[in-house]
Amino acid sequence: MNKIPSQIVYGLVDGLAVLQEMAMSPEPVSGLAVARKLELSPIRVNRLLKTLAYLGLAYRTSSRRYAVGSGMHVIAAQSMAASGLLSNSFIHLDRLAKHGYLVALGVLWKDKVCYLYYNSGGMPVESGLGGMTLYPALESSIGMSLLAELPEEDVNALFHEQADAELFRKLDEIRKKKLAMVKHKNQLSLAVNIGKPAYAAIAISGFKTFEGLGKFIKLLREAAKAIENAK
Repeated sequence: MNKIPSQIVYGLVDGLAVLQEMAMSPEPVSGLAVARKLELSPIRVNRLLKTLAYLGLAYRTSSRRYAVGSGMHVIAAQSMAASGLLSNSFIHLDRLAKHGYLVALGVLWKDKVCYLYYNSGGMPVESGLGGMTLYPALESSIGMSLLAELPEEDVNALFHEQADAELFRKLDEIRKKKLAMVKHKNQLSLAVNIGKPAYAAIAISGFKTFEGLGKFIKLLREAAKAIENAK
């Protein structure tokens, strides 16, 4: 977690918060609803939404609500193309998905995981794009794998009372094994990080028992290494 700079631009912070709130909504949002959700002044939110619309990052509907504009899609496409993360991952994610288990690629965003790719198993690789958005990091093998790389004070800042001794024990175990194993809804999920320092992680899940996991841990690590080394 980055430290607050000495001369932070709060207008930018609030503007990005408004933009993200709009981006997460499946329907156009009203300024008042966004203001209530973010606990900001309705006047400030209205000004920010109008500014985002001017920049093309939002557009105003006939019902005076706001939705994501074309500029947001352009930035998303440009950032994905520049990072090469998805394009370098497709072939390796496809190979993993052919085993019939759920395969995911995600990044950590605050206390959540953003899934860039989420394939429920055996489906064409392109079907996994945009399958899910934000998910609690503590319930995700990808989230736990990436959290294990954060300093203890950053984990405390993110989760407060949830950051207990048991959580830090789990994170320490993940850090040592370089493997996150999370059981959720009676299914096991495995995840490993990509990069040093890690900037993403991949996971394979849907296992009912521990039997035969060694094979998939090996496949997962090989895929992560290949994505990391791709040019």
